[in-house]
Amino acid sequence: MIAGFTIHPAYIAAIRWSKRGSCGNAGCTDPECRCAFCDLPIGVAEDDPRWDEHSEYCDDCDLCRDRIPMILFRGEGKAMEQAQFHQYCFEKIAHFRSGVQKNESPTC
Repeated sequence: MIAGFTIHPAYIAAIRWSKRGSCGNAGCTDPECRCAFCDLPIGVAEDDPRWDEHSEYCDDCDLCRDRIPMILFRGEGKAMEQAQFHQYCFEKIAHFRSGVQKNESPTC
């Protein structure tokens, strides 16, 4: 585990792990690209009309927060799996140790 947080034991079995990983395209509906907790697509496709009125300097709205997944890895080499999450889904399943902010990257 990465220092700074642990996964709530009640949610460990609910995480869907992927051997293939995500394609990296925002809003992709492929099962391997969805949130490992809520099973909804991560991000909004660039051709979505909501981006038309969106400021390029924004980084703290729902569209922006949903754009970049939180990714966990387990295993090594060819046995490595990943699980990607919406930021808010990750915050539901993670227990952050005191002194670590939810929006700051935990360090080892």
